[in-house]
Amino acid sequence: MKIRYMLEKDLPVILKMAHEEGWKSDLVESRMFIEFNPFGCFVCVDEDKVAGCVMTFCHDKSAWIGNFIVSGKYRGKGIGRKLLSRAIEYLDNKKKKQIYLNAAYKAKGLYKKFGFKDVMLVNRWQGEAIKFINNVENSQETIPDIFSFIELDTSLWKDERFSLISQLSSFRHVQAYSRPFGFLMYGKVDDVTTIGPWELKGGKGDVSEGLFVSALSNLSPGSKVFLDVPSINKEAGELLVKYGFKIVDSTMFMCRGRLPKIHFNEIFSFATMGSMG
Repeated sequence: MKIRYMLEKDLPVILKMAHEEGWKSDLVESRMFIEFNPFGCFVCVDEDKVAGCVMTFCHDKSAWIGNFIVSGKYRGKGIGRKLLSRAIEYLDNKKKKQIYLNAAYKAKGLYKKFGFKDVMLVNRWQGEAIKFINNVENSQETIPDIFSFIELDTSLWKDERFSLISQLSSFRHVQAYSRPFGFLMYGKVDDVTTIGPWELKGGKGDVSEGLFVSALSNLSPGSKVFLDVPSINKEAGELLVKYGFKIVDSTMFMCRGRLPKIHFNEIFSFATMGSMG
């Protein structure tokens, strides 16, 4: 067994492992990890077979650990601990003040041994796009200037995440309001549509609902839609219930390092499905 840097040729095997776990992941997202952080993504191999992997994605001050998985037949051999240790060592050398991840309950014990602490639940919501007419104003002023999105995201996360937001905006659909400012991105991942990031500065009620309705209105009726929502954002939860969405899974958002004052009540959905922020 040895740990080495992840290569693009490893991705088909890694995606197969992820899909067996029921994760929503595709080649586009996985390639982003390697493209932006090639020396922060690792695999453990048994001869030529990939036994497990871990990926990291760096922002200015913080970083995320995502797509951390060990193949079922290799579990119980300490591979997960070795991969996680290698990822954290890399991020510590990069001097990242915070390391975040969304943890499955069965993995929380391992993360806590490495200094991660519970912050809050993140609920995965699932619903369907439907054809509807209501009194929500859903005509949006799309703002093409990516720096407007980055400015809002930075103010909420207390970190500059230019690489993530700019890359997502290049291939995801965007809905935006200018007053009060908010935006929502959505796009296909595997065979479903995912929503994220979805952020709103100060606006409530009809603004958040307008962004959401606009996105759903552009999808084919019956399309499956997923999004990961901070559990403490009560407005997001109430809105999703209103449109027939249900919680299908939950993870624990964890942090290693001092947690900044992130505005979770203005973050309606994380940018990606549990792996980059």
